[in-house]
Amino acid sequence: MKAHRTMLWVVMSLFFLVWFALPMLFPPSIPIVAAVTMPFRNLGIFVHEMGHGLFTLLTGGSFLWFQMEMMKGGVAVTAGGIRAFTLTGGLLAPALFGALLLQASTRVVNIKRVLMIMASFFLIGVFYMIKPLFLSRASYPLLDSWHVGYLVSLVIPGTAAFLSWKVTAYGQGAQRFYVQLIGILMCYSGFSDWRYIFYYEQLPNKLYSDSRTFAAIFWPGGPESVPYWLFFVTAAGIMVFNLGLMVWGVWRALKSKDAGSSSEILQRTEFEH
Repeated sequence: MKAHRTMLWVVMSLFFLVWFALPMLFPPSIPIVAAVTMPFRNLGIFVHEMGHGLFTLLTGGSFLWFQMEMMKGGVAVTAGGIRAFTLTGGLLAPALFGALLLQASTRVVNIKRVLMIMASFFLIGVFYMIKPLFLSRASYPLLDSWHVGYLVSLVIPGTAAFLSWKVTAYGQGAQRFYVQLIGILMCYSGFSDWRYIFYYEQLPNKLYSDSRTFAAIFWPGGPESVPYWLFFVTAAGIMVFNLGLMVWGVWRALKSKDAGSSSEILQRTEFEH
């Protein structure tokens, strides 16, 4: 596993240089970097919306569907559940997903299982994106604002699911590299869209950002009257928590003990018995 930990350092450093350092050191590169990283940020949006829905399900609510628009964003449509968990589920999902993948890349012996779980996760997302096709507008009035054009975004989870399955045909090195790559992209995507977390103004759809809506839980007047200081403290706390998740995932991945290969474990088990 030492080689895979070294690979993690290299890939993580390269993405940091390209994604964050280059735009700051050479501002003219910002449009190019934004264009190159846009597919990865869209994958982060996908995980963000899935986080809203799955955390709603975990707290007893219903995940109706979610929709994405390329280059714009996404919306998860949920009902019930614990609102605080629903909101934080989306805000923390990319960093949490990424941290778990980084750990798995150096700690899990049978990495193929991780890849199959990833493929299943993306396919579940595909289900919730096409679900509106099978629902009645009479029962769900919100469907009046849904259109088939949203299905163009299926290319995001569809490609991710295909690659997660396809890479299982390659060696362990390629499999672990892929898991690390997605893990790093998820962690970084949580920070690349920091402007959304700190977005205080009303959104074009007449709603407010998740962080401002979450801050309204601690304010009796609702999201439209949340003072800026409370919003800023809440957004900063979310950002710090995301950073903590990323550091935790990287630390666990780099500090893990060498587990050995599957064949070595099998040999040890046969010897012990």
